Amino acid sequence: MKVKAMLKNTMLAISLSISATSLMLVPTLSAQAASPTDESLLQLIEVTKVVEMMDDMASDSGIAEQVTQSMLASLPSDDLTAEQREGLEQIVSEYSKEMTDISDMKNLNQQVVAAYLETAKQHFTQQEVDAQIAFYSSDEGQSIIDKQPAMMKDYMEQVMPIIMESTMEKVNDIVPKMIADIEALEIEQ
Repeated sequence: MKVKAMLKNTMLAISLSISATSLMLVPTLSAQAASPTDESLLQLIEVTKVVEMMDDMASDSGIAEQVTQSMLASLPSDDLTAEQREGLEQIVSEYSKEMTDISDMKNLNQQVVAAYLETAKQHFTQQEVDAQIAFYSSDEGQSIIDKQPAMMKDYMEQVMPIIMESTMEKVNDIVPKMIADIEALEIEQ
């Protein structure tokens, strides 16, 4: 009798385990079935003007100037002569332009779109993508999209000096320590 009861309990446990596993698979399968299509995601990218905004930002010479001004504002230059300050500004300007130069925009856009497709499929359902397309296709949605670049430019003008100052403070704090640690290794050159 004990063996029969144990066997019955074991079979019940196995059945419950299989049922629980099956239930856990249901959301996974339905989430996979609801994965957005490439076509709908490409439509979302088009409606939200992502590629167009990237092209506009890359062609905006103001970004390089913004980076230059942020970098200059974060560098200690109070003790420099006018000639040294001018040289520093020229160097920073040159490297800022190099940092913001995107000569192969088409290739970059393709990479960004491919990454977006892959990532969006992990986070959005088809229903969510359809809802975004519907909203961003509306007059209000298009108005928001059209205002986004100017808003982001104004925002970046405010936040870049903060980020650059914080970054330079960290660099000024870390670099001497790093140099000392490297020198302590006594590596022969």
